[in-house]
Amino acid sequence: CEAQKWGPSCSSHCPSCTNNGICHEDTGECICPPGFMGKTCEKACGANTFGKTCEESCKENYGCRNYMFCLPDPYGCSCATGWMGLECDKECKPGFYGSDCKLKCDCHNRGTCDRFKGCICSLGWHGLQCEKEGSADISPQIENLLDPVELNSGVEFKPFCIATGMPLPKSEEFKLLKQDGTVLRPAQIVISNRSEAMFTIHRIQPRDTGTWVCSVQTVAGMAEKPFQVTVKVPPVPQYAPRLTDSGHNFLIIDINAELHLGDGPVVSTKLLYKPAKHYQSWMSVEVKGTSKRLDNLEPKTEYQFCVQLSRQGEGGEGHPGPQASFTTAALGLPPPEGLTLFPKSMTSLNLSWHPLTLRAEDDIRVEVERKSVNDHGDESSVITQVPGNMSTLIIKDLEPRQQYMCRVRVNTRSQGEWSNYLYAWTFSDRIPPAPYNIKFSNTTDTSSVISWTTAEGHSISSIIISYKIYGKAEYNHIDIVIKNTSITQYHLKGLEPNTVYQVQINAENNIGLSNPNTSFELKTLPETKASYESKGNKMLLIAILGSAGMTCVTILLAFLIMLQLKRANFQRRMAQAFQNVVREEPAVQFNSGTLTLSRKAKNSPDPTIYPVLEWNDIKFQDVIGEGNFGQVLKARIKKDGLRMDAAIKRMKEYASKDDHRDFAGELEVLCKLGHHPNIINLLGACEHRGYLYLAIEYAPHGNLLDFLRKSRVLETDPAFAIANSTASTLSSQQLLHFAADVARGMDYLSQKQFIHRDLAARNILVGENYVAKIADFGLSRGQEVYVKKTM
Repeated sequence: CEAQKWGPSCSSHCPSCTNNGICHEDTGECICPPGFMGKTCEKACGANTFGKTCEESCKENYGCRNYMFCLPDPYGCSCATGWMGLECDKECKPGFYGSDCKLKCDCHNRGTCDRFKGCICSLGWHGLQCEKEGSADISPQIENLLDPVELNSGVEFKPFCIATGMPLPKSEEFKLLKQDGTVLRPAQIVISNRSEAMFTIHRIQPRDTGTWVCSVQTVAGMAEKPFQVTVKVPPVPQYAPRLTDSGHNFLIIDINAELHLGDGPVVSTKLLYKPAKHYQSWMSVEVKGTSKRLDNLEPKTEYQFCVQLSRQGEGGEGHPGPQASFTTAALGLPPPEGLTLFPKSMTSLNLSWHPLTLRAEDDIRVEVERKSVNDHGDESSVITQVPGNMSTLIIKDLEPRQQYMCRVRVNTRSQGEWSNYLYAWTFSDRIPPAPYNIKFSNTTDTSSVISWTTAEGHSISSIIISYKIYGKAEYNHIDIVIKNTSITQYHLKGLEPNTVYQVQINAENNIGLSNPNTSFELKTLPETKASYESKGNKMLLIAILGSAGMTCVTILLAFLIMLQLKRANFQRRMAQAFQNVVREEPAVQFNSGTLTLSRKAKNSPDPTIYPVLEWNDIKFQDVIGEGNFGQVLKARIKKDGLRMDAAIKRMKEYASKDDHRDFAGELEVLCKLGHHPNIINLLGACEHRGYLYLAIEYAPHGNLLDFLRKSRVLETDPAFAIANSTASTLSSQQLLHFAADVARGMDYLSQKQFIHRDLAARNILVGENYVAKIADFGLSRGQEVYVKKTM
């Protein structure tokens, strides 16, 4: 290239390199002689110093004398600033400075010449010849550089290089040198009272680990500052997780992540899982420790598992490790009900439960696990398998005076759920120790509370308290039977005032009584007599409370009497309405639960036996139906000790004898028909003063005719029908159910060889759960028009 040109085509202009600096033909930067620095080599380092930032120095006594400095071409080699000669051992002549003393001082404005630096300007002047007025330039200084820096592989790295100086560094004057020599330029710069250059590395990699250098070069000089960058690899488990235990709705997973690739330390462990056969996203759960229990899983379902480890810092999450698949067990049976565990002897316990419901195709086994409470670990557990038809197990070969814990589950092809642990002690093999920690409290002139503590595990069944007046020979005995160890005190009453008692307390178990313990003295307080004033106040309080109590009782009694009178009046009016006519010749004869019809066609009619209801067991409520000759009322009846709703049918007072005979015939038909879900069944009958009252099932939804008419929303609620595009609130399936129910009921009547003779929607009642039931077997005559046919 020509002078002052650089670049591949020699078309770029070089900067004005001062102090014999030479432009590099490849980079266009000034190669400064030893002892000078800066963008244009304008800044002198001083005596015996050199380098790009003037940080190097000659340590010998004579400084840089006899040193030859060689720099990249096209500079070549030269002596240090201030020296010349073949051996660089001669000082510069006065008025000369720089490498090989080739530069001549031409200082203005009272500047002086220094063989190492050149012109030393007086205050208020600067420049190579002190020709510039003003403050001198200040070399750049790098501040607040983070060192060292630890990053995780793959994250975005945005280091800052902050520098001061005069003039302030510009964007093109900053450089960031990676450990491999790559030069990065700022992506952004902010200039205020200092320059802040930000660099961007989009994905940092482990190979970027090393020493990086922040470099700033201005006309006033150059500054470099190294910092250490360490790139860590997030940890990844080497092995897949393992299964520790499983059930129908849980899995216990061993994380198995002690060995891992990448760098630690591990600060977080996540267990990732999802159903294997469903396209669901991974779910995660934080793990503390070496294992994790996952609950609320689906039975008999395969799940995939993997572990993800993390280290500190952004991007510290590693890739998930190897996967493993585990399957939950099939849904097991619940534990048996009614579990009890109690001692049988000194070496055995009795375990029992309610018998299981078995099916022929099930192979059911009951599994019992027992171990001593004092033993730790699963090694001490003893498993016993018994057939499913057993409900009792005697657990033998136990140690006396030991507490054991048992649990039970029912296994089929899959294991069932464990019950909670049951605890019990075996009987003791020695007499129990006497109770201790005996205390008396709340002592009065006639009573005292005695409390004690018993030793656990001695099968103590009772506590015997013996006490006597001090000096007497015989004890009064009081036995307290202890069902559990929570009873630890007893209230002694009926003592004499101001008296000293001797008290002994013993424990009893299956072996016998404990050894007598030391007698304890109990002294009651002197008899207390209330003063006249306190008695008067007490009597006044009793009088006030008694008066208030009597007032409340009087009000309550008056309310109950009124309620009873109202109920009796209602029952009397209802009974009078039912039987205000006495007929001379009954069409029906009753006798102790039997019915005899007076038919002309038969000379000796056979009596019909019907279930009897007592008149007092019927509580009438509302009229729910009425025909020309009959009436139906809702009532509450008592049958076999149970209260239930019923419909009571009766005949009106002006009904004919034939109507009464037909009514009694309905009772006969219902008795002979028996029970069927699709007919209105007989609950019972009651004969009261020659009248028959028939109790049948209560149908809460009324008859089918009205039920169907109410469902016609096109007539009853046109707006609803139009909005929902329907003419009825009943579906085709519901209508078919009604038809099927009626068909089943008629088929049952046919099997019993009965003819209904009046089958119509008004005689079909809609019961609980909308079940259709046939009623009124040709005997009811309603007020509406109907056709009666005989087949």
